[in-house]
Amino acid sequence: MASRKIYFAVFGSGIGHVTRILEIAKLLPSDEFELRYSSSGQSFSFLRAKGFGASSLKCPPLDVEWASGGGFSSHKVLPGFPFMFNNFLKQLAFERNAIRAFDPTLVVSDSRLSPLLAGYSMGYPVITMLNQFKILFPPRFRRRMGRFYERIAGDALGLMWSLSEKVLVTDLPPPYTIGEENLAGSEVSSIAEFVGFTAPIVEMSPERVRRAKENLGLDNRPLVFCQISGPDETKARLADTLLKSADLITRNHNLVISMGYAEGSPEPRRLSNGGWLFDWCPIKDELFELSTVIVARAGHSTIGQCIDHVKPAVLIPIHNHPEQISNAEKFEKLGLGAMIRSEQLTLQNLTESIEKCATDSAYIQRLEVVSAVSKKYRGVERCAQIIRGMA
Repeated sequence: MASRKIYFAVFGSGIGHVTRILEIAKLLPSDEFELRYSSSGQSFSFLRAKGFGASSLKCPPLDVEWASGGGFSSHKVLPGFPFMFNNFLKQLAFERNAIRAFDPTLVVSDSRLSPLLAGYSMGYPVITMLNQFKILFPPRFRRRMGRFYERIAGDALGLMWSLSEKVLVTDLPPPYTIGEENLAGSEVSSIAEFVGFTAPIVEMSPERVRRAKENLGLDNRPLVFCQISGPDETKARLADTLLKSADLITRNHNLVISMGYAEGSPEPRRLSNGGWLFDWCPIKDELFELSTVIVARAGHSTIGQCIDHVKPAVLIPIHNHPEQISNAEKFEKLGLGAMIRSEQLTLQNLTESIEKCATDSAYIQRLEVVSAVSKKYRGVERCAQIIRGMA
């Protein structure tokens, strides 16, 4: 029987957070560790789809509001803040009860405040994994007073994150920190450690890559692989633009689009122009390896994968999403690919950006430099090592 128990509390929006937690969990032997997961939304659905339903708890959701156009809705969030705070209190109560019932030797919170406060208040040691210490305001609010309040909120969050025994920053150290604006100015330096990216590093055999290429009938043209991640409400406009651009893209490239629906069909559908469309892509690692250019949102895990795999990318942040906008700006600033703001997305600038990323060798050269830095930090292994040592 396992002698140590670890309670993983995972951020519910998207699947980047839960994917990295499951990669860490693989390195924790089942005869030594008993694991339990707490999450909501897409992460909880993903845990069930991957066979972890029996060890997963569905906590009350706490997420931002999304506008009808698929972007972050500041108009809904700000007036609804009292209701969000009430939901946070419900989540906090849930986590206290769940942690008390499981009685873990360690709580690991991936980007969630409620399990940190719940564990701390009951005397349990807590490790927090973060790629942002503070909440950035949407661009339209980031004027002088907006930045003032943003700094106050950041300082308050920094104090709360500092209740952790240790904070694992899942990013590269300066000057290559992708989330530098999200991490700046927080007073947790004494307990924070940069552990590098925690995107899965899959050992890809030539046979798997060859089989994926043959099954889709890809020819020798460069492959553009489009991953549409994030909350389902945010996907429609980007998907529509990609599908309308498909005729132009497939003139010079192979094209595969993944909608990223965790409970969708894994069977691809052939598009009239020769491209492929997946609801859920079971061969995304193979396609990442085959691709010349990635088109994606600007989530931290996705950017880490692009850097580790040396893949130029066209990043299209979720509309009005401050963290993704900041990530994409830094990615472009480092010369690793192109950024297109969601409200500025057109067929023309999308296809032009793809073509530039596919043909400009300078992107590859700069990616190789940053990738070499990233390879010194084996983030998943380092997180597992720290967790084992503290559990």
